[in-house]
Amino acid sequence: MTRQDDFFKAVASRNIVRVRVAGMVISEGQLMVQKPTEDPKACYAFIGGEYELGDTFESRIKKEFEEETSARVTRTDYLFVVENRFRVNCKEIHSLEHYMLVKIDRHDVESLEPHLSQHWIPLHHLKDVDLRPHVVRNVIATGRFMDVKHLIAQFDE
Repeated sequence: MTRQDDFFKAVASRNIVRVRVAGMVISEGQLMVQKPTEDPKACYAFIGGEYELGDTFESRIKKEFEEETSARVTRTDYLFVVENRFRVNCKEIHSLEHYMLVKIDRHDVESLEPHLSQHWIPLHHLKDVDLRPHVVRNVIATGRFMDVKHLIAQFDE
């Protein structure tokens, strides 16, 4: 079982809606995403984390980038919320994911956590990449991400 499997098992066992903040970094026609290093078949995801007591969306996304990457967040703008329902190992997870458009201080990002690696994906190749949730990937690929405020992802696998 991978670290990611253990994480999702713990999330599912709480049986509550998980609130998450995620950062969307777009620079030079590319989108920055990350994936676990221990599972080559793992999908790409956005840098982010669970909203905690005392957080603001901006403070949470800054903490996540500082913990996971060598980049520092210089600006954030709220984009939209996603109601996301998905299954991992037959366990249902339900989350509300708040997406922020994020500017960072560098393009040459290095991972600070050995179990994660960051990647720049050209925007014109997004449809070919397993980036989840797919509804967010698709709205970025079509260029409509600035126009939406609410998306729903139902069992996006």
